[in-house]
Amino acid sequence: MGFLDASGDIILDGTLTELGRKRMANGNFQIVKFTLGDDEIDYQLYNKNHASGTAYYDLEILQTPVFEASTGINANINYGLVTYSKQNLLYMPTMKRNNKLQQAAAPHNGVFYLAVNDGTTAASLVTAFGGTQGGGHLKVLQAGQKTGTKIIIETGLATTELSGDAASVANYVTAQGLRSTGFEVSLDTRFFTRVYQPSAGSTMNNNGGNGEAVVKFNLQATSPTARDQKRLHTSLATIRALPTNVVRRQNDAKAHTETTQFNVPASCTALNFDLKIISNEMFNRYGQNVTVVGSDGNVSCRSIDTMVILTDKTSGATQELPIRIVKKI
Repeated sequence: MGFLDASGDIILDGTLTELGRKRMANGNFQIVKFTLGDDEIDYQLYNKNHASGTAYYDLEILQTPVFEASTGINANINYGLVTYSKQNLLYMPTMKRNNKLQQAAAPHNGVFYLAVNDGTTAASLVTAFGGTQGGGHLKVLQAGQKTGTKIIIETGLATTELSGDAASVANYVTAQGLRSTGFEVSLDTRFFTRVYQPSAGSTMNNNGGNGEAVVKFNLQATSPTARDQKRLHTSLATIRALPTNVVRRQNDAKAHTETTQFNVPASCTALNFDLKIISNEMFNRYGQNVTVVGSDGNVSCRSIDTMVILTDKTSGATQELPIRIVKKI
């Protein structure tokens, strides 16, 4: 659906998706819920330095054309608006990839490389990316691997107005109910079979005194359980969220921000993936052959590019994870 402003009157333009038309044809179409979204709005256009004053701060945002209603099930609201009952929230969590911990995966040219578990692809890519000593192992995820390199995601308050000490976390995160209750993972089930998530015994905190990170992510597999209605060929899996107990202490030798991405952290998770047996024919149908160029060599691979989307079930914050599935030729 889309809102149209015509001479002061608000018009609701409703367009059925393919699924909606199918249900109407079957006689079981019924609207039971609705959501609002603002995918077309770039809030970075809000300009507090506009020369004409405060009335013009949001001018570019208000002049942004609004998307028309679309029939495509995967071309509507990707970033829905959320409602919070609390009226005294001063800060909202955002989501970031952790790039500070020893096992945190790093993208190569903006993409996470996921090697099929064939015994040769992962090792060849690690060598090409500089070997273990050069950090090459952090640029390669291996399908089905419970230990080693993993993608680590955090939520927290992206502000320097708070000190980041235990009181800040208690007052602005815990008391406001902003710890995540879990993360929803949307992934293409043509290629993925399972997601690896932290087990209940996993932790992320820092020691008092020296400030050193105390991090343990023991991964366990979980499978998608529901279809993702927003994207074709995708299903949803829910993975565990852990409290990020990393805080600033005045006398710690190591700053807490050397462990966490946030001055005031909230929650975290870690993940890896398992794959179906992807044939060469599937690689040809859905992907292409590429030459992976590393600092210490090149590797010829078959590849498939896909997008995994992670959503915080508490705040609604999202993170897109571009994944390149690769198999050495």
